[in-house]
Order: sequence, then C-alpha cells, then structure tokens
Amino acid sequence: TKMSDIHAHILPGSDNGPRNLDETMAMLRIAAADGIRTIVATPHYDGRDPGVPVVAASSLRVVRRAVAEQGIDIQVLGGF
Repeated sequence: TKMSDIHAHILPGSDNGPRNLDETMAMLRIAAADGIRTIVATPHYDGRDPGVPVVAASSLRVVRRAVAEQGIDIQVLGGF
C-alpha cells in the first residue's frame, strides 16, 4: 500500500522540524521505509510574511535534489 503524509514539517531549518538537511534526509528515509511514497512539506505560513514561501520553495528544491541524488523512493511536494 502506498501512503501519503499530507502534513509534514520536513524542510530543514524551518518551524519545529529538522535542524539541517542531514536530519531531513534521515526523516525521509524512515518515511520511505515505512511505506510513505508522497510527503507534503507544510511549513507554518499565515500569509503575512511574503518571504516564507520563497525560502520554503528554495529549501524544497534542495531537498528534492538530495532525494534524487540519494535514490530515496519518495516524492516531496510543497504545501505552501
């Protein structure tokens, strides 16, 4: 069964999630091993700080590149 996690604080250095990319990748490896195939990065964003989505999108690109390089079987989507 393929599972999705639609609310994850997975982006490094934002919110109360992982402190760095290494922690993000460790979390994604665990999620993939548990059968999660899609995970949605959902940083806290109330619409007031226009910089949040810009930083989140940049971080998401870094995470996606690392996922591809490390061959982790998970799709990371942006929920911001």
